[in-house]
Amino acid sequence: MSIAAQIDGLTVAGLVADPTHGRTFTATLGGGAFCNLEQMQPIAPTARSGEELLATALVATGFSYSAERRARQGNVLAELLPKIRDIRRMGSAAVDLCSVAGGRVDAYFEVGLSAWDFAAGALIATEAGAQVGSIDPSSTVTDGILAASPALFGPLQELLCMLGAAQV
Repeated sequence: MSIAAQIDGLTVAGLVADPTHGRTFTATLGGGAFCNLEQMQPIAPTARSGEELLATALVATGFSYSAERRARQGNVLAELLPKIRDIRRMGSAAVDLCSVAGGRVDAYFEVGLSAWDFAAGALIATEAGAQVGSIDPSSTVTDGILAASPALFGPLQELLCMLGAAQV
C-alpha cells in the first residue's frame, strides 16, 4: 500500500506499507524518513569513484506488463548487468524506493509508472538522503524514475541514458 499527500503537485507526506516484511515507511517533506516509527539513518556519503560504485551496485527495477516493452527492457538489462553487481525485482515501485532509502538496494529505476506508483516512496527515499529524479535529465520522473545515493545517481543516470533505458 502506498499513499501520498500532495499540495500543488508537491508531495508533502508519504506512507508505504510492506506487510510481507513487517515494515511501514513514512516521511513528511523536511521531516525525515521513518521505518516502523524509527528514524532512518541518512544515506552515508562515500569517497569511492562512480565506476567502483556502479560495479558493486545492487539495482532494483521493474518490468512492463506489455510483452514488447518488456523485451526492450530485457535488452537494456542485458547491457546493464555486466556493469553492476546484480538486479532485484520486488514488485512494487514504492517498496523498491523504500529499499533504496533503507540501504537494502543501492538504486532503483523504472519506466512507465504513474505518480501514484512512486510519489510516497520517492519522498521517503529523498528524506532518507537518496537523490531521486528522472532517468533522462531532459525529461520528467513520470517518463522514467531513478533513485540512488547522490554519489551513484550521476554515473548510473549517465549509463542508463547511454543504454536508452528511458526510451523503452
